[in-house]
Amino acid sequence: MEDKKSLLNEIKELWKSENIENFDIAPELLEYLELKDLQELKERILNSMSNLTDEQKEWLSQFRKYE
Repeated sequence: MEDKKSLLNEIKELWKSENIENFDIAPELLEYLELKDLQELKERILNSMSNLTDEQKEWLSQFRKYE
C-alpha cells in the first residue's frame, strides 16, 4: 500500500505542475487499484503533457475552472 501512496503523490505533483491541485483518489478506490494501474495513469499524464504544445496548453487553459 505504501508504494501506491508514493505513486499517488507523484501523480498529484504532476497534476499540480499543470495547475490542477484538487486531484485525489478516494482511499476506498485506492485499495482496489493495482500498482500497475497507477503506473499506467502516471505514464498517460506524462505522455499527454509532452504531446501538448505551449499554444495548445494556452488554448486549453481558457476552459480551466477556477474556484
